[in-house]
Amino acid sequence: MYISAVLTLFALGFYHAAAASASELEAIEPLFLEFSIQEVLTNTSWIPVVEPWASQYVSAVRDGRYGDAVWARYHIAGDVHDGIVGGTTNMTVLQSIEEDALGYKLNDPEDYAKAQALYAQTSDHDGHKDIIQTLSHIHNQDISHLEARVRYSTSCSRNFIALRSDCVQLLRHMSTREVAIGDEQGVASWGTCRLRVSRYRGSSTDLTYYRAHAVGLLLEEHCAYVPPCCREVHVSGYSPRNSGHRKVCLSSKNSGCS
Repeated sequence: MYISAVLTLFALGFYHAAAASASELEAIEPLFLEFSIQEVLTNTSWIPVVEPWASQYVSAVRDGRYGDAVWARYHIAGDVHDGIVGGTTNMTVLQSIEEDALGYKLNDPEDYAKAQALYAQTSDHDGHKDIIQTLSHIHNQDISHLEARVRYSTSCSRNFIALRSDCVQLLRHMSTREVAIGDEQGVASWGTCRLRVSRYRGSSTDLTYYRAHAVGLLLEEHCAYVPPCCREVHVSGYSPRNSGHRKVCLSSKNSGCS
């Protein structure tokens, strides 16, 4: 009986360890915490991650400190300097989170509600409950007056600018297969440039890598400009989604695109 009990306890311990290991292979939540713990630990996500933010992200997710995890996520690419997100005109990390949250609330309300329900359970030891409060405020806000961006067009931005030379290399090296992108948001990255798409809503509105690449070429051409601060040409723009395709973003932004 004693041996049987020991074996049972061992089996239960193995089961729980396997379950925990399996859970770390998937993102805890796909909007603000899109990286799985395994991706961060092995640095195999669609963008390289840096320390100390990678370790802080893993620790916060494991501890259920979701505000701390989101804070680490928005620093994890190493592009925040003196509190300002790289490629922006003095946009703080919290402002970047708010911008993404409004986009998700407007365009992905069901996923945003699920994220909010998870974050409401954050640990008492969370050091960034202000982020949780911000996300909750936006969740409860009536934003129906904001115009949903549903027209097919190409729009340029002066925030989250990426070096055009990096975007050229990204487009030169990214996949152009006639294969659906599926449930991904981060499609490709090169240097300061990222190509992202909005949340997956089913095969009828999905994009192929070939089409995303074609849209990226348009954005790289139409949205090129030289900012006052620099000599190099930069790019930042997006093609808003509509009923037939997902939104495509080409910029230095490594989150959002909703």
